[in-house]
Amino acid sequence: MMESTLGRRALIASGGFALAAGAAFAGAGPAAAGTAVTKSARRVYYASDFGILPKATMPVSPPDEYGRKFSAGKQGFPNVQAVGAPGTAAIDQSDEINAFLQQIAVLGGGVAVFEGDINQLVGYGVKKPIVMLSEVAIWGLGWNKTTFMLIDGANCSVFVNKPRSNLHDVRDLRINGNRWGQSFPDGLNFAGPGAVLGGNHPANPDNWQFNSHGILMVPDYTAPAQPVQPTYGDTYSNFENIFVVNPYGSAAMTNKIGGEIRFRNIICTGAGGNGFTAGYDTFLTDVTVGSSEYHGFLQQNGSTRFTNTKAFWCGQVLERWQVGGGGAKMRRAAAGYKIVNGTCEFSSAEAQNCGAEGFWIQGESVNGQLATIANNMLADTSDKANPAGWAPIPDNYVNDTVWTGQATGPGPTPAHHPGVQLWAKSKYNNLSITSRTAGLQDGGGLGQQGYALGVDSTGGSIENNISVTHSDGYDGQRVKGILTPATPHEAVSKNWILANGRPLSDAVREAPQDLLAIEAVGTYIAGGQGYLNNPFPGGTVRIIFTEFRNVFSMEAVRLDEAGAPFTNIKYNDGNGWRGWIQRSRAIL
Repeated sequence: MMESTLGRRALIASGGFALAAGAAFAGAGPAAAGTAVTKSARRVYYASDFGILPKATMPVSPPDEYGRKFSAGKQGFPNVQAVGAPGTAAIDQSDEINAFLQQIAVLGGGVAVFEGDINQLVGYGVKKPIVMLSEVAIWGLGWNKTTFMLIDGANCSVFVNKPRSNLHDVRDLRINGNRWGQSFPDGLNFAGPGAVLGGNHPANPDNWQFNSHGILMVPDYTAPAQPVQPTYGDTYSNFENIFVVNPYGSAAMTNKIGGEIRFRNIICTGAGGNGFTAGYDTFLTDVTVGSSEYHGFLQQNGSTRFTNTKAFWCGQVLERWQVGGGGAKMRRAAAGYKIVNGTCEFSSAEAQNCGAEGFWIQGESVNGQLATIANNMLADTSDKANPAGWAPIPDNYVNDTVWTGQATGPGPTPAHHPGVQLWAKSKYNNLSITSRTAGLQDGGGLGQQGYALGVDSTGGSIENNISVTHSDGYDGQRVKGILTPATPHEAVSKNWILANGRPLSDAVREAPQDLLAIEAVGTYIAGGQGYLNNPFPGGTVRIIFTEFRNVFSMEAVRLDEAGAPFTNIKYNDGNGWRGWIQRSRAIL
């Protein structure tokens, strides 16, 4: 059998790489894998020079509408096969790859170049983690050229950091996590070691030691039995131009290690856990997560920077072959971004068509620009969002009865999951929020993001400075109001909220029981039962009292209306108050 690889790359005098029109290898010439690595003057080492060639492949999906083919692992073995030998399990190349990297480290470090095949379905088979060493860069030749594939039953992460090392660099390659070929039976049945940390599925964030990820940064991957270990200094690691497909857990997990870790131009699709689980001082730039089974991004340890990031279709229309065999389909209440600890910066972050909230923020000092579009897909019943008529699922993944195939309670409504939810002691946040439903998608409307914002002021979500723009993208029916009905009345006066250009809490005063007793210009809030002359009895109402040429008028806007957002206007012509004039922005 002859293995076809890309032509050799020539190192140009300037120190960069140039594509050379070299001939493909024909099986003759490469030295044996065990050949000692000799020092290069330029510290650049090609794996193919030492007999390390891609020897693994995966089944191919039918072409999509654009004619593209992708790896399509499903339950059944082998998913990762030997090149040219369908049905034969691929060999494990991790030992020879790690030995190659170790020799480069002994020579003082350098760049290890893995060339690859012209088809991303052919790659390097890995059954043990590839260990990232200090100052040994791992470079491929592009997303569709260099691929590392996790072999069936590996049950490990593809790239891990050597304990107590730093200065890692990985770029220009693809990681295929082969989630369909991994198995964690002890964690899945909640009876094994995975249950020690709360009974959650091992894809959940704290169970890194029982999982497999694309990239894992932990204090010591060789000692997974110790769930809590002291962190150490920053790693100063860099990951760039990487495509991660179908990891069993996350594309990358950094929440158990020191920071200064940078991810640039990363795409993750089909993660079985959270797309990215980010921790101390992680920088995410131009990172996209699509179709992760849990949240798109999960931050648990603070100081993450999100720049030009996007999460879409998280928790939606997925198949989980590890549950009971076969294609068990489900939907779950997954957020685009779940921020559990604060000190987080956003710059142009977007969540679109996710199962639950666009952003769940449960921390302090979160700043930045949030765009949340057509989320809360769980409330949809359209064929696109729910083609099989699946049963409702829990509103949070901790109560994850869906794993046992049991039915749950009534389905979520538009009020369950706003575009952005501030929860518990989420304060001192400074946010600019764009919340909207999308235009027609696949001929229909998707996303029941009826409310822009939920504020848990009773739990401590106070003293936030928030500007919200909330609009409907196509039919005027799905936008309900700025604040969810569950948002307490006190949230308006305990935060600074600018909604569609109107202040909800700037110099807000509580309205007297008789609204007609208001005689001073200003903004008032009336909430609950017992208000006389209230145009919306029982609701939370913002009243703006104005005066023009000695004529007074009152505008009352319902803040928590479950139906359309109504506005009522009452005016005084000097001879007494006239009746309410009602108008609605909704199409009835």
